[in-house]
Amino acid sequence: MKLRRWLAMLPWAPILVLGSGCSAPVEVDQNPSGDPTVFGLAPPLAKDLDPNADRVRVTLRASATTLEILPGHASTLQTYSGALPGPLIHAKRGDHLSVHFQNDLAEPSTLHFHGVRGENSMDGVPSATQPAVAPGDTFDYEFDLQDAGLFWYHPHHDSVAQLGSGLYGALLVDDPDEPADIGRQSVVVLSDVSLDADGNPLPFASDPQTILEGREGGVVLINGRPAQSLEVRSGERQRLRILNAARSRYFRLGLPGHSLLQIGSDGGQLEEPLSLSEALIVPGERLDLVIEPNGEVGTELGLLALPVSRGLPLAESATSTLLTLKFVAEGEPTPMPSLQRSLAALDPAGAEHVPIALTIDQSDGSLQMGINGVPFSLAEPVHARVGATQILSIENKSPYSHPFHLHGFFFQVLGDDQQPERPLALKDTLEIPPLSGRELVVSYDDRPGMWMFHCHVLDHAEAGMMGMLHVMP
Repeated sequence: MKLRRWLAMLPWAPILVLGSGCSAPVEVDQNPSGDPTVFGLAPPLAKDLDPNADRVRVTLRASATTLEILPGHASTLQTYSGALPGPLIHAKRGDHLSVHFQNDLAEPSTLHFHGVRGENSMDGVPSATQPAVAPGDTFDYEFDLQDAGLFWYHPHHDSVAQLGSGLYGALLVDDPDEPADIGRQSVVVLSDVSLDADGNPLPFASDPQTILEGREGGVVLINGRPAQSLEVRSGERQRLRILNAARSRYFRLGLPGHSLLQIGSDGGQLEEPLSLSEALIVPGERLDLVIEPNGEVGTELGLLALPVSRGLPLAESATSTLLTLKFVAEGEPTPMPSLQRSLAALDPAGAEHVPIALTIDQSDGSLQMGINGVPFSLAEPVHARVGATQILSIENKSPYSHPFHLHGFFFQVLGDDQQPERPLALKDTLEIPPLSGRELVVSYDDRPGMWMFHCHVLDHAEAGMMGMLHVMP
């Protein structure tokens, strides 16, 4: 297979692969290169069924699957191809990706490829781009991968329940032009799940207060497990490609005694690296972080989830360890390669301003979330033309945080000077803190259609905090 040969040549050093721990059906390739060293940490890989060098063809089968998540207990969840998270689709920029989706669930579903700039007909939104795929039916998603970065896939039908039951997975698109020696690479999918002490899935609460607060699962998962560890060499760089696939949970990441170097975001590499003491990642968002962990051989260091609150009425979460780094040897530090990316700043001059208020109405005792005071079911779309530039003025009028996600297009965040913030970054998901606002500039390339935007706390989206953007030819 051409993917096997290509991956085998990548310069990642030997390190143990840790996946979901489930058995691998035909759609999954646990060891694509013939060498268990492709990633430091990653879900199992989707098997590439196309021998051509510039095409990747995979099958994703949604079905009920029994897994052991809590030791000694069986949990029946919904998964893609029997894996939690779903198989990692691995490709490179410029490839043509074909995904054959088979729905073996007892309910309709779709696939949405979050962050991918594909055609509108491939966006997986039942209200805009395709009917939901009925039980027993299939759908073929096809598009060219225009951008390098970490993206992901999940349903856009009954998203709270289906994603919360295990339907999500990562899509890693490599940049053939980036330096080869950034660091040992891992793909880290953060999520959570609702289980009782015996591993049985808990029913989804649906009272208005729970929806308002956003449902978090009680068991935090790292690549489908409550805990993961990674063997490292002291002083040797680790590159962590991180996805927050949780329904509602925020993660504030920290590494005690170390800084985090952010080199990428939703749409690939930043204009230049950014040094951070900690990093917030909200639902739907991705981070590309480089760390240089230092410690004595035989000791351990934890990548922590630090306290964070998703709203003024909500308590902060407790500190927990997400990933344990185990120092097994002394490394040989090497110079960091240049990580500059040429990105063009979008020009907001003369752009149309579009107000998008994130609103909550409980005046009649019920809960109604919406955009500009109108729930999704009653809202008129925002209109734009191919080639136009708009400034989306996002105002959060509620005391709860909302990660704003735009389908189909990247945006740049404007600073107080009304210019794109530096270093430049391409974003599709952004935290909008309580009772505050951000302005985003976006240009619409030649992909007309009805595109969705919404809060990526999925309870909020399904309660009405969604809208449509109609990009006209």
